[in-house]
This record gives sequence, structure tokens and C-alpha cells, in this order.
Amino acid sequence: MSNFVLIAVCFLAGFLLRKTNILAKGSHHGINVWIIYVALPAATLKYLPSIQWSTDLLIPLLTPLVCWFGAWLLTELVSKRFHFDRKTKAAFWIVTGLGNTSFVGFPLISAYYGEKYLSIASVTDQMSFFVLAVFASIVAMRASGTAKADFKTISLKLLKFPPFLVIIIALILPHFVSFEPITPLVSTLAMTLSPLALFSVGLQFELGKMRDVLKPILAASIYKLILSPLIILGLAFTFHTGEMNTKISVFEASMGTMISAGILNDQFGLNPRLSNLIVFMTILLSFITSGVWYLVLEALI
Repeated sequence: MSNFVLIAVCFLAGFLLRKTNILAKGSHHGINVWIIYVALPAATLKYLPSIQWSTDLLIPLLTPLVCWFGAWLLTELVSKRFHFDRKTKAAFWIVTGLGNTSFVGFPLISAYYGEKYLSIASVTDQMSFFVLAVFASIVAMRASGTAKADFKTISLKLLKFPPFLVIIIALILPHFVSFEPITPLVSTLAMTLSPLALFSVGLQFELGKMRDVLKPILAASIYKLILSPLIILGLAFTFHTGEMNTKISVFEASMGTMISAGILNDQFGLNPRLSNLIVFMTILLSFITSGVWYLVLEALI
């Protein structure tokens, strides 16, 4: 319950401070820089080195990748119908393809299944961060038009992108040195990720005049909250995944959009308004649809 209260407080704080003009227009840009360059890398350093990898985690590991490529297919199908320009098309793919597997996913999994299963959820979460840092970043760079989109230019930019660099560090260095001395520091920095991300979304949120983006929001919501968990459920049944690996993977696939995906779009100027509306609506709806998915999974598995 405390996590749900925190979601409401942080979002409303950003929304009300913008409405009352206490914060200057564009204040969210500075917050987003902290999230992308400090908080997100800290979260990676906190969780990734502690994961015990095994073949049992194949479905939790593949879930974000499957959802990402499913979102690409959806984007290709609807982009002409919705008259997306290049930036909007990229923005839609990025926010629709990435789930809020930690800040919303973790407390809901704890509530429905118990904290001991967060070890499975953390695998899905870290792969989600990997997709964000690598694939989503490449899509954003190519669509933004701020630099050449050739392989060399994008590779150099990716190598300078902190979330990607930290993933490489977190996968390699723990084999040679202990991360325990910096654990308290990265844990504290990682704690700022979700509150500030929600605060940033609140600062940018505008509910009025949604008619022009209602269809893209609806398409993203149907895919993110219904179709993507259905795909993962079918995949898990096909490969005869264990009971809890299946339940946690499907549950994580049913979460709303990753807040950091919307922030990445804002950083690259990819239709921030549509991105933030999709983020807000899918997260809000996921509190209802996750309960439905829990009942479905309990009946089927």
C-alpha cells in the first residue's frame, strides 16, 4: 500500500507544482538528466551483480525482448493508420515496448505472490533496463535527427551512454572485485529513481485535449496490458516453464509502461506529450488489469 501512496504523492506533487507555476516551464529536463545519468545506472549496479543466472530463468529473461519486438510489430501496423511522423513512431515503439517491471511490478508481485519471488522478477527487470539502454536508445538516437544515424556514430554514442556502460560494468567487474563497499551508496541513489521519475511525469502531464491521441493510447494500452502477457503465457506453455517462472513472467509482462522510457523520449524530443500520456494511463489501468491477470493465472496454472 505504501508504494501505491508514493506513486500518487509523487505524481500529484509534480502535477500541482506545474499548475501553480512554482516550478519554471521545462524544469523536468534537469530531473530527467539525474534519472538517466545517475539513478538508472545506480539501480543497475544494485540489482544486476546479485542475479544468479541459470536456464530456469530463460522465460523471465526473454520476456522484455519478446514484448519489445511485439511492440515493434504493433508500431509497424498502426503507424500509417495513426499518421505517425518519424519521431512519434519511435516514441510509440519505445513506450509500448518497455514495462514498469520494478516500481509497479515489484510491489504488486510482493502483494500477490510474496517477496521471495522478486528474485525472478529482478531478472525480467534487469533485461528491461538492458533493452532500454541498448535497443531503445538506438531507436531514439536514430529518430531524433540530432546526429548521423550510421553504425559508427550510434555505437560511439551508445558507448558514452551511462546506463549502457554500467550494464557492461555490472556484468564483468563482479567476477574480479566485490561491489559490497559501494552497495549502500548505489542503493541510496537507486531509491531516487522512481519518485523523481513519477514527479517528472506529473510535471509534464496534461490531461486536456486527449482526443487527438486517444487511439494511440488505446492501442498501446491493449497491447501492453492484454496482448503482451498473452504472448508470454503462450510462450511459457510452449516451453513448459515452471509454475512460478510462468506466473511472474506473465505478471511482469502485464505491467504498465516503464517511466524511464517516457523520460528517454523526452531527452531526445520524441513526442513527450504522447509518451507521458501512455505512461500514465497504462500504469493507472495496470492496477486493475494486474488483478485480473492474477485470477487468470491462478485458474490456469
